[in-house]
Amino acid sequence: MKRLIPLFLCIFFVSFLLHSQTECKITYIANEGFLIETGSQKIITDALFDNIDGNWCDSPSDSIVDLMKKALPPFNDIDLITISHKHQDHFNEGVVVQFLINNPGAKVICPKQVEFVLAQNPNYGKFKKNIIAITPDLYCDSITAVSGISIRILRLEHSHYMEEDTIHGGQINRHRDIENLGFVFNVEGIKFFHCGDTNPLNEKEYASFKLKDAEIDIAFLERLFFSKGAESIAILNKYIDPKEMILMHINPANQELFSNHFKEVENIKVFERKMDSIGYKM
Repeated sequence: MKRLIPLFLCIFFVSFLLHSQTECKITYIANEGFLIETGSQKIITDALFDNIDGNWCDSPSDSIVDLMKKALPPFNDIDLITISHKHQDHFNEGVVVQFLINNPGAKVICPKQVEFVLAQNPNYGKFKKNIIAITPDLYCDSITAVSGISIRILRLEHSHYMEEDTIHGGQINRHRDIENLGFVFNVEGIKFFHCGDTNPLNEKEYASFKLKDAEIDIAFLERLFFSKGAESIAILNKYIDPKEMILMHINPANQELFSNHFKEVENIKVFERKMDSIGYKM
């Protein structure tokens, strides 16, 4: 009988570990937009935008936009909405306003540039209390909590888009004044990182935030981390080093290319279809 006790304890301990894992479900909406679901929390990040003309961006279909506007399943009972910046492939004023009117319990964390746009809407008074506008200084962050979700808000430089400066000559970065935010969520013990349209070559920025110390479980990463070459991959490995990665901001014309390239890489996911989901146990 004594010999059975250690075996029983071993089985009990293994069973406890298996059942103590937290599960989450990630649903791809479009571009950098995702729905994150855990046991009791639902987060939408960078998804409340409209269909965009042209093939330069993967945007939500009309039917998906309609569900979001009406806050119908799976977009019902949302606890938190995050918006990284004001560009149209991440944020649409009309979609956000309609969503908040139909889901009045949701809180929104966004940069001040996004709040400024929302404040011009005639219905702003109906949801003003839902908006948490934060734009940390460069190389700075801020920490808050919403509905039991701990959120670290990072000011991350927007990736560069160089164009001709017709006034002074030379090249100028069109996105130099864009307030882009990254988010680290701690949801029921799972740590998520969403980088928005980050500049993956800004080593000083990532060195200062020390995200590797946060032990990120799942990172939603701008595809530029892998398309800028060895330097950006080195920054990813040295300063972030997540357990699982989901690539985003992929032009529809390049979707198949990225999918095929990372098909055999177990911890990197490239979504091929809108509203597809993947489950994780962490």
